[in-house]
Amino acid sequence: MDLSATDLVNIGLTEAILSDRGPPLFVAASLGCIAAVKVMVEAGSNLEVCGPGGQRPLHAAAAAGHVGIAGTLLSAGCEIDPLDDDGNTPLITAILNGQIGPVELLLAIGADIDIARSDGFTAVHMSQLPDTPKAIRELLAIGQ
Repeated sequence: MDLSATDLVNIGLTEAILSDRGPPLFVAASLGCIAAVKVMVEAGSNLEVCGPGGQRPLHAAAAAGHVGIAGTLLSAGCEIDPLDDDGNTPLITAILNGQIGPVELLLAIGADIDIARSDGFTAVHMSQLPDTPKAIRELLAIGQ
């Protein structure tokens, strides 16, 4: 069965709306449904809507490595450094999830590496954790 682009967007939006994982834009960002994200952004969805743990769609995209979605959200005007309930910025979230692409994008557009989480740790501190990819450590070192 061949699906059109419209069908795929409708499927993505329906899954997001019916999901119990948070608001539709948050879910679409976390699932990587870029077409659904674009439709919701163009329709004027709240870019700062909170999902579980106070995370916003940019956190979700960063955690899952969806650079295109993160770029779409940022181009539409979402905040670069919002904090979730633990004080994590999208940059810290990307670092904790080992997502090199979102880390590179967020640093390139000016994400603040000095914002501290609730426990006092910054993006630089988090990049020094043992399982962090070397490329992320190097990106943060350049950003200092």
